[in-house]
Amino acid sequence: MSQSLTLAVASAIAISGSAMAGIFGSGNIVVERVGNGTTTLSSAATAVSVIEMNTAGVTQQQLDLPTSGGTQVTDSGSATSNGYLNVYNGLLAVSGYNAASGTASVASSNTKVGTVIGSDGSVANATRTLFPTSGTMPFTGNNFRSMIATGANTFYASGTGSGTPSTGGVWYANNGSFTQISSTATGQPTNMRNVEIYGGNLYTSSAASTGNGVWQIGTGLATTAGQTSTLLINAGTGASTYGFVLFDTNSDGTNDLAYLADDRSTAGGGLQKWVLTGGTWTNSWSVLVNATGETSTTAATGFAGIRGLTGTWDALNGAQLFATTTETNNNRVIGFSDTGTTPTSFTNLASAGTNYVFRGVDLTAVPAPGAAALLGLAGLITNRRRK
Repeated sequence: MSQSLTLAVASAIAISGSAMAGIFGSGNIVVERVGNGTTTLSSAATAVSVIEMNTAGVTQQQLDLPTSGGTQVTDSGSATSNGYLNVYNGLLAVSGYNAASGTASVASSNTKVGTVIGSDGSVANATRTLFPTSGTMPFTGNNFRSMIATGANTFYASGTGSGTPSTGGVWYANNGSFTQISSTATGQPTNMRNVEIYGGNLYTSSAASTGNGVWQIGTGLATTAGQTSTLLINAGTGASTYGFVLFDTNSDGTNDLAYLADDRSTAGGGLQKWVLTGGTWTNSWSVLVNATGETSTTAATGFAGIRGLTGTWDALNGAQLFATTTETNNNRVIGFSDTGTTPTSFTNLASAGTNYVFRGVDLTAVPAPGAAALLGLAGLITNRRRK
């Protein structure tokens, strides 16, 4: 069993930047940045920050998680599959490790910790949940990659585990008690990446041998063990899916438009568009990106894939998407617009900086019905992302 504790305002998260611990702004994005700007990124634990920026890439505020002491939250500088934050029901969830900065090979350590932050960005609304460090442990000896919160003390976590029985897949945490909800039966994936909720259902991405792409875990938001994972979008052999967004464009209760992030720098990697037609998901296009804002549908020198992905859709403007690129140091947050044709360009919004790297990206946390009272916020903001 793990231990949950509510963080005190003074000790949990240091706030820096021009907007001091303000409410997350409407229409902005949050991105996780790993690194301290001084030490070369490696497998050792390093600092984690959550940066809020507007859609032009201008920083609005920065939340730095502590790198030592009783509330430390760090992550690996080189584990590219780690660090994929998520926003849901007005709560921002950040995966990490309860390890001091500099701890060697931190991604394989059994020191996982999940942090849930209220949409006002206030430390008073942050809850830190330690994972078990003995007995049956989620993601034993391996990577804790992503999490999404359904409450201050409840969340889903994804990753992979080492050894037998498998402790990878998707786990549900409820006030410090952990349940491995995804099935580990033969043929079921246990190597999971990003975890998401769309339309009241739970999904994860995976590049497991059992199927590359997006999987649905059970039906609804399951909390019990043995849930069957069903391959929703089969991205094909060799695909390497990370972030993804799903949209129900005709409001019939079925997601029919998807965008997937693929970190390959070969043809088929980068940003992928998928459309559901006649019950079958079909890949419309895939584009790679370079440093100057150009895209390519074929492998070319200087072009890269993407990993983090978020966005919105509406009938008038189409999809507006935000992604993080795959450079291992000083990568970028970029913006795409899909109005119906394959995009030939994109916008560079922000660079991580030397000895920093961006990982996950999402829309700013906004309260869902019921969350406003919990977090002390009056206004609700609606967007077309089906979370």
